[in-house]
Amino acid sequence: MLINKTEIAKHREISRSVRDDKINPFIDEAESLDLKPLLGDRMYFDLVKNSTDTKYLAILEEKEYEFNGINYKSPGLIKVLSIFSYARYILLGSFTDTAFGFVQKSNQDSTPVGDSQKRNIYKTEQQTATKYFNEVALYLNRHKEDYPEWKSNCSRSRKGLRISKIS
Repeated sequence: MLINKTEIAKHREISRSVRDDKINPFIDEAESLDLKPLLGDRMYFDLVKNSTDTKYLAILEEKEYEFNGINYKSPGLIKVLSIFSYARYILLGSFTDTAFGFVQKSNQDSTPVGDSQKRNIYKTEQQTATKYFNEVALYLNRHKEDYPEWKSNCSRSRKGLRISKIS
């Protein structure tokens, strides 16, 4: 995995008590289902294999750079992936499988956030991550000679998730 819970906590508020085995599946899904389609298979797998290479550190981490005499800032793929992971965690992270079935934990001092609120947060965070990715894509397009795996004309449109009530 390219990130961990600590990276998510740098960009979004997440409880310190969340176990790695609870959040890691959401990180894995965000990498495979959100980030990989945006980068394309070829670049994604090269990035995972060579994530410590200088050229990939330049797109993983936040970076200020100059292009045609103008200063720009790229938020980095770590931030993008952190927000995608957080969105997935918000939507499904409060559920727990127990010996008595699938439950959502609550206590007397709080009430769980409703499903419609979770969907709204999920959707907003997905949109935010996509907008940040577009800034990373600008960096990649402006430095395409350094990233031959990047296809500047690849489709980066995301189809929204539609959640329907099942009765």
